[in-house]
Amino acid sequence: MGIAARGRFGLLSFFICSVVALVPGGVVDGWRAAPLLAIWAAGAGVRWYHGDRQILMDSVVFGVWNAILARAELKGLVTRGLDDSDLVRLWVVACCVAVPLALVAYLARRESGTHDRTPEELKGLTLSKWDVSYPKAKIFPCQTKHARMFPKRHAFQYSYLQCGFPIIPAGVRPDGTALGSGDAQLGCWWMSIRAEDYLIRGNGSLGFYNKLKLYLRDQNVDDADWSYAYLITAPRFFGYSFNPVSFWYIYDSEHQLTKMILEVNNTFGERRMYLLDGSNVVPSTPQSTDSEASSPDLPLGAKSRFNDIWMKDFHVSPFNSRKGSYVLRAQNPFPYATYDTPVVDNTITLISSKDHAKLVARLNSTGPALDQDHMSVSDTLRFILSWWWVGFVTFPRIVKEAGLLFFKRSLHVWFRPEVLHTGVGRLPTATEATLCDVFEEHLFQLIHRSQEPFHITLHTAIPDSPIREIITTYIQGRDIPLRKLEIRVLTPAFYSRFVHYAYTSEAFDRECIFTDEKNRTLWISRPELLPLLFNRRTPSEPHQSFKNRTYLDEMRWRLLRRLRCPPAAPAYAASTPSKAEFTTEDVRSLPFSEMDQFMRSSPARIGSRQYRKIVTKLFLAQRFGFGFAEVLGLMDVIVRVLLCWLGALQLATLRTQSQNAGIDGCSTKMFRDCSRDVEYGYVEWWWFVGTMLATSACHGYGLLKG
Repeated sequence: MGIAARGRFGLLSFFICSVVALVPGGVVDGWRAAPLLAIWAAGAGVRWYHGDRQILMDSVVFGVWNAILARAELKGLVTRGLDDSDLVRLWVVACCVAVPLALVAYLARRESGTHDRTPEELKGLTLSKWDVSYPKAKIFPCQTKHARMFPKRHAFQYSYLQCGFPIIPAGVRPDGTALGSGDAQLGCWWMSIRAEDYLIRGNGSLGFYNKLKLYLRDQNVDDADWSYAYLITAPRFFGYSFNPVSFWYIYDSEHQLTKMILEVNNTFGERRMYLLDGSNVVPSTPQSTDSEASSPDLPLGAKSRFNDIWMKDFHVSPFNSRKGSYVLRAQNPFPYATYDTPVVDNTITLISSKDHAKLVARLNSTGPALDQDHMSVSDTLRFILSWWWVGFVTFPRIVKEAGLLFFKRSLHVWFRPEVLHTGVGRLPTATEATLCDVFEEHLFQLIHRSQEPFHITLHTAIPDSPIREIITTYIQGRDIPLRKLEIRVLTPAFYSRFVHYAYTSEAFDRECIFTDEKNRTLWISRPELLPLLFNRRTPSEPHQSFKNRTYLDEMRWRLLRRLRCPPAAPAYAASTPSKAEFTTEDVRSLPFSEMDQFMRSSPARIGSRQYRKIVTKLFLAQRFGFGFAEVLGLMDVIVRVLLCWLGALQLATLRTQSQNAGIDGCSTKMFRDCSRDVEYGYVEWWWFVGTMLATSACHGYGLLKG
């Protein structure tokens, strides 16, 4: 049974949408429409009980259609006011809503259990104050400049807004361990940054400091090697932000700039963090159009600039390949902690694989840094009016310049490769997040059927649960060392591609091992262990018998099997001997996949109904929607809107026929005579059954989809 729409919020949403759906018809038609409205409400309750979220939209659409078709009657009620008969009609609406609502509320409460738990917090910790001097938060009015050297010259510059925030601990334990707290969001209500938007996706509740500490530990940086950081980034302006690059300045306890992190985001939603230590020798490169800012007067030992060079391994622009290297020349915004005139001046040069300076990008301050704490109300309003639009036009500006490079400069376009295991994939869709849970349970089944014990570390690419551990259950007397295997999902697209394969081993081969590096959606630390993982010690359990599923369910599963098809072709096709002489075609009769069999026969957390519905939609989208589930979703919305119109039309037809017959409404005593009083020239019960089916057609369509 689906539980997607359950809970108090889901029940409240269903109640509100049901009222919207039933009020127009109930107010206008009263008892006359009660049977049809009750049928519609009952169907809505059944769909909600089975976790169909689409019922919320269908309810609103049904109510809107009813209001449109009865707009003349509603206008008359508004102009003349409500009388006693109108109050009776409102009671009809209340009854039609209350009965199914009470039913689903009772069922939901009976099965809900105690799922809400108060989160455990750290209590009783004795923290001393962190007394290291650090820079304060600043606002940096800046401009960005780009100059392309070859193959065609192209340059532009735009105003750009950056904000700087110190990333510091909240306090220090007696053992000297610094702890972060209360920094999940920094800034104010109109301009802020959120921890969940930076570094590894998810875990925003940890805050900036703790997320940074975890990231540096993963990069083998000891806690003693750094003290705090200063983040310069594009803030969220009224909740919106598009952030191509953020600069993390890492300082030690002596306020020496020892490291930097360049957090790069592309327009595809992917991310790469480059950790730099300034140890590489930087070659001479072309400078930007303006001379760089002069170094300030510094105390002895202070470092004014940070330079480094590193290899490029992340796709940023479609007009550059993933080859080459970057050179960074950055000015230290705070040579010492109390420095009161900080500036941003960072220049990044892209070096081609042939060692040519290909592109120079510079971000530099255009005025003194601003302190928000010392800005008056008028200063704040003036600042907002001057800069609010900059973040919103960043992406359109990128699109504009890309159009000029493509249409005017005729530059070659490089298709987007999948991120490497050093990068961070795009955000997942709801479908991919659900399939991730199924994939995890499938792996759990595989390792418990394997002859060898495994310890799998699964990097899911899902922000809510980025890492999951799957370990073989210990068997007493079986002292066999665990075989450790790390599986890293590079992009959430892996999950929607995985379900297309009939065999798990084939999916791993084609998505990871035997494919171009640019096409990999999966990375495996020790591929040689895969044969042991797929080697079962026990035969597969028999499938759930046909009698345990309804005939309609079995037909849906058969449809899924017939629709199964290969996933979309990768961006970089594998080399073949000669496409003119050879063609490849999969002529196998694809059975249920191993994951299908698992979902058909195992009591997984994710219901087989939800899995089947998701996978069928993906297959239909691949076959008929050009690989885009959004196309199929649009077609589904159109069908549901038309079916809701058909249901509302039945009420309008009943209203018209009743008015023509001189019947203004039906009281409770006249229920049995209503069908005889309204003559259509057909058998009364056939007409009533047809009207009932047409009214609930959208519910039948929703239940038919499963």
